[in-house]
Amino acid sequence: MTEAAAADGDKPQVVQAGGVSKKRLIMIALVTAAAWAFAIYTGSLVLQIIVGVLTLAMLTLMFISFRMLAKQKKVVSLLQGSTASPEARRDALAKLGEGKDADSPTNIFARAQLQAQDDPDAALRLLDRVELSKYPPMMQDDVSLLRCQLCLGTGRTQEARKSADLINLDNPSRAQMKAMSSAIVAEAWARTGKSKDALAILEAIEYPKENRDQIEVQARISRIFARFASNQRGAARNELNALANENPDYLGKFVMPQFKVHPELQKLARSVLQSHPSARQAVKGSAAKRIGR
Repeated sequence: MTEAAAADGDKPQVVQAGGVSKKRLIMIALVTAAAWAFAIYTGSLVLQIIVGVLTLAMLTLMFISFRMLAKQKKVVSLLQGSTASPEARRDALAKLGEGKDADSPTNIFARAQLQAQDDPDAALRLLDRVELSKYPPMMQDDVSLLRCQLCLGTGRTQEARKSADLINLDNPSRAQMKAMSSAIVAEAWARTGKSKDALAILEAIEYPKENRDQIEVQARISRIFARFASNQRGAARNELNALANENPDYLGKFVMPQFKVHPELQKLARSVLQSHPSARQAVKGSAAKRIGR
């Protein structure tokens, strides 16, 4: 069993840069135009000054937002180019660690995503250097999601639950991440006493075409945790068997020590693995090698 395959559903996702939709920009422009039309129609100089001040404040906020988004897109582009190998990640980390923005929340988050691939503990320590409230509002759900994944991957389920509870699954600016986020939140809930809620959000997931297979694996893993926590041991075993039939490595999430799974569920997963045809073939192959010596 390979750790890479076992943890495939836990690999942190490279977060896409957010943005302001064209529809929202059109609405802002229409509201601003209407405000100016009303102010001019009334002929009130005071009202025109108020609208002018509000327009200037809005334009300043938009300038700051677009500038921040430009920086985010540059960082995301760097992250997307660093997924090929550990060497590429090290190069990206070195670039992000340089310059005056090295300790900005955006760069801290990007560096944590890169470190998460090879050193989850270091990534968590890096994330925790900045309070969640200090991250830009549009990034806070992404930060909580990454922290939840890292905590689940290192067996810190209560910490994962705290981060999961902060995630707004209905965040309209993160609609493309809702399915994966729901599957990850479900695991955190299932492992910390909210198994019924976990099953409910798993049933409500609408799977996208992109990354569907990876999301489905994570959702099935979360469902097993939820079934087990709900004392549906037979259903949990059936789902473990189905997952093993697809790829026995997926059961690594339940048997590898770093995930710190409940001993009874770990025992159940080991039993399923040991009875799986691939395990018997491995035993036969080892025996044949010994005989041939």
